[in-house]
Amino acid sequence: MRRIISVFAALLAIFAAVAQDNIELGKKYYDAERYDQALPYLQKAVAAGDADSKARLATMIFGMQVPSYSMDRDKALAMFDEAIEQGSVYAIERKGFCTLLMGDDTKEAKMAGIELLKEASEKGSGDASAELYEFYRDGIQSFASGEDYLPANDSIAMAYLQKACDQDNLTGKAYIGMYTYNGTNGYEKDEIFGVQMLEEALAMSERFFTTDCLEPAKCLCGYYRANGMADKAKPIEALLKRYHPTEYK
Repeated sequence: MRRIISVFAALLAIFAAVAQDNIELGKKYYDAERYDQALPYLQKAVAAGDADSKARLATMIFGMQVPSYSMDRDKALAMFDEAIEQGSVYAIERKGFCTLLMGDDTKEAKMAGIELLKEASEKGSGDASAELYEFYRDGIQSFASGEDYLPANDSIAMAYLQKACDQDNLTGKAYIGMYTYNGTNGYEKDEIFGVQMLEEALAMSERFFTTDCLEPAKCLCGYYRANGMADKAKPIEALLKRYHPTEYK
């Protein structure tokens, strides 16, 4: 009997390890936007019951990166809701993000997306807080009519940016690092602490630091160049030229 229990426990451990591998590989390829490679791992992770993987797959379906689902956004929304019911805060953020950037061009839809991001932010999502910073910083307008759905509001935007930073979010750290380095947007000038935050953001992901945080990345490169550390600036500049060929030459 003990041997049977031991064998069963070993099998459970193997299945758990395989499931975790699928989750991690699905996330890795999803984050790299290599959706064809992410798909089989995400499908296996979803079959094993992982809610965050279901949210990633739903995002791909909503964004039409999975041709086999034939642009089935109803299916994607149902998957988001299933993942949310499982307790995934990430699914709340992803549903809000998709609703805002790829959903219907109506005020009702856009504000529903904002409310989802607010809910995710309150539940600890630094990504949601950073996205709220950007939406409140820039405002939201109708693509078709130009109607203001969400007026820009700098004070609300900065509050969400600080919250994103407090939640250890890359974008939050990068922008507050830049503001602190320059002594702008209400932050006291402190070049040492500002560079420290910029470098912390860079260390979290070189790719997302350069793709999502153009101005902070340029700020850090400027600091390196001005202080005789061109070797540190060069790899960041190479990524900036790759991801921002028109803005950074």
